[in-house]
Amino acid sequence: MQRAIHLTRDPLEAEERAFERKLPELLRKYEGRFVALYRGRIVGHDKDDEKLGRRIYDKFGEVPFYIAKVERTPTVHEVPSPEVTS
Repeated sequence: MQRAIHLTRDPLEAEERAFERKLPELLRKYEGRFVALYRGRIVGHDKDDEKLGRRIYDKFGEVPFYIAKVERTPTVHEVPSPEVTS
């Protein structure tokens, strides 16, 4: 069975897809931690996403990188939207 390859011009979308492809491996190594991906590679991990983000920014500069928590069931945060009044 052939896997479909989806090309994208959105670098963050590409990093997110790399995260999804690598998730089984990530779960074995980094479950419960945050990982950072840049150019499809894991470039860092930490229990604190803000510290990880600062380290990656310091190392690579202002480039698109992706940080996500490695978990079996993704956490969903519900943020109430403000009501619009006329």
